[in-house]
Amino acid sequence: MPSRILLIQLRRIGDVLMTTPALAALRAAYPEARISYLTEAPSDQIFTYNPHLDEVIVYPRKASLRSQLSVLRRLRGERYDLALDFFSNPRTAFITRFTGARRRIGFRFPGRAYAYTDAVHPAAEGPRYAALHKAALLEPLGIRINSPLPQVFLGRAERRYAAEQLHALGVRDGELLVALSPVSRRPYKVWPAKHFARLADSLIQRYDAKVLLVWGPGERHFADAVRLEMRQPALPDYPVPSLLEMGALLERAHLYLGNDNGPRHFAVALGTPTVTVFGKPYPENWTPPAMPMHRTIEYDPGCKASCTYPRCSHLNCINAVPYQAVQAETEAMLKELGEDGRLH
Repeated sequence: MPSRILLIQLRRIGDVLMTTPALAALRAAYPEARISYLTEAPSDQIFTYNPHLDEVIVYPRKASLRSQLSVLRRLRGERYDLALDFFSNPRTAFITRFTGARRRIGFRFPGRAYAYTDAVHPAAEGPRYAALHKAALLEPLGIRINSPLPQVFLGRAERRYAAEQLHALGVRDGELLVALSPVSRRPYKVWPAKHFARLADSLIQRYDAKVLLVWGPGERHFADAVRLEMRQPALPDYPVPSLLEMGALLERAHLYLGNDNGPRHFAVALGTPTVTVFGKPYPENWTPPAMPMHRTIEYDPGCKASCTYPRCSHLNCINAVPYQAVQAETEAMLKELGEDGRLH
């Protein structure tokens, strides 16, 4: 039974969240083990209150070679019994091998099997929820996850922040709060701002909703583009929150509406219903199966399966997602909310 375990998923907030069901299953299987997690900032914030983890090690992606070598030496010195490489890209494959862990598990992607004692073949069948894909690395250990839902744990400080921030923005108890996140760093995930603006206006006029625009560092221009197109007032701007503060805001929202992005995965983890517009990615890869509280809308112009991005000139997979379909799903979800503003 391993006593020292290392998990690796360097980047992308959504991908890191998708490893949390596997982390919980490992903790249940090895309650006495010391479990460490190697990731990059800001994803390390996700684990601030996670009870299943003993240590987070931040890999300095843009730091000097000396800093990176320092982390590698530290990992080597820990003498791990088990290392799981959820990322399995060339860099993390090398890191996993360098740790010298007695058992090393990763995905059998071309040119990386050398790094692992157990190389797991990725699922050959169709689209598969990412948390289930990540959890496949537990199969050589004979461990199964109890639930594929990602986990985010919030503290009192974050929940107090959310309550105070929403009060300062003018949100009162009982008012319908819609968190709208029009952001993504990937152009094939960004539904046109004019559509989000039109939908936000409709929600304000028809449901007297309070619309909270959600964005992160370097993403304010996405929110500004929506606000500029709106005819009704969204809630005022506010300082960019930390990841967990953002999570606390999403936890208090009655509905998440937006693109396929990190905030959406936080909303899923925290039990907030979601309506998400998808472009190039398949919704099945990023949506918990058999959960009608998480609805998706996509459009396939006939080229998603053979996508040539970044050579694509039209991005119709996201630009041509019909407004009427997103509006219909949003209003259908709102009709299912009870008088307390929660889905029943």
